[in-house]
Amino acid sequence: MHFRDVKHQDRAISILRRGLESGRTHHAYLFDGPEGVGKELTARALAARLLCEGHGGGAEPGGLGFAEPEPADVLEPCGSCTACRLMQAETHPDFHFIDRTLHKHHPDSRIRKTKGIYLVIDVVRHFLISRASAAPTRGVRRVFVVRDAERMNEEAQNALLKTLEEPPGASCLILVTSAASRLLSTIRSRCQRIPFDLLPPAFVQQKLRESGVEESAARTLAGLAQGRLGVALHWSRLNLVELVERVMAALSRPTHAAPEAFSKELLEVAGELVKRQTALERAAAGLAEEDEEETQAAADPDDDDEEAPEDGKAASKKIATDKVRDALKIALSIVSATLRDALVTRGLTHSGASSAQIANSRLLSPRSAVVDSLAGAADEIRLAERIRAVSTAEWMIDANVSPALACDRLAIALGDAAPEFGQT
Repeated sequence: MHFRDVKHQDRAISILRRGLESGRTHHAYLFDGPEGVGKELTARALAARLLCEGHGGGAEPGGLGFAEPEPADVLEPCGSCTACRLMQAETHPDFHFIDRTLHKHHPDSRIRKTKGIYLVIDVVRHFLISRASAAPTRGVRRVFVVRDAERMNEEAQNALLKTLEEPPGASCLILVTSAASRLLSTIRSRCQRIPFDLLPPAFVQQKLRESGVEESAARTLAGLAQGRLGVALHWSRLNLVELVERVMAALSRPTHAAPEAFSKELLEVAGELVKRQTALERAAAGLAEEDEEETQAAADPDDDDEEAPEDGKAASKKIATDKVRDALKIALSIVSATLRDALVTRGLTHSGASSAQIANSRLLSPRSAVVDSLAGAADEIRLAERIRAVSTAEWMIDANVSPALACDRLAIALGDAAPEFGQT
């Protein structure tokens, strides 16, 4: 948990450094930027630094029988004091990590039975608000990191607002979000915003290769992730590259002839992604097979969540719709990246670019018959229309429209945009 582990976020680190050097740290931060670029890593590093006893943020000198070391860098936690060791072991009593899964540990059984789709008011009150007003256990402050802060529903945000308006002197809140616009403006205005940027694609590809991902797969994942290392690493664990080929193959077929087939294929890909994600989660939790109660829970979404689509969309039945939405957005990103490659390929071809230049410009595979076919079958205007259609489908998913309806509409839009779509 060190700032030196955060790469290519000089702007964010510089802001935090200035605050620490001046001794004027804020009571609430908003870490805002794309998913998977190091926001949570930075939040944990800041928490470790604020709680570090070597910087005077932990227990009184000599607490628990340990002498406090001299900090070498105002930005970094010392790494050797009691507080730093507790942070490393994830057992520091004054560090609180808040996310949606905490509903499983709520004292109220009714809350434990919910799915945790949102960060609800009961979870925020019990695990954050009530503890923020309490005195620190061993140091001079408490630090709360809220993952996916945009997942707080309006009730929870309004409840947290009072804590932000009248901040307890001993608490620091770090809200981590990739969608700050979903937070109330009053929440945003009471936090110091720390902006995070996308990472260089070459850096993402390098880290994927270092993690054991094969070179061509690393290029594809880095291209899809668009500067989001954490996302790319997660997708590698889901073996997403295998499904990229499947989506590209579906896109190469004429959607105007059978739009329902294209829609069904996207939903099936989303369903497969959900299954793989669930398997990863269960493996991480040390669980074996999904029991009957959990299967029934997945088939019975919360009251505020739509039911899974009918009409033969078997891929998304029995799966909580919020998971289908997240997975479907990944499938849509593959569609969008493929169309983008086709658009760039067509433009470069007409400008007389070499085959090497064209290959290097592509987000996905340097050589793809599907992309070449799409680039030759439609002009730039039609390809741009299709990319906008994908953006509309993504907006529909975010707006809580049925996944099946969003896919059906996209398939029709792709076909209507050009009757010869996918044909050569």
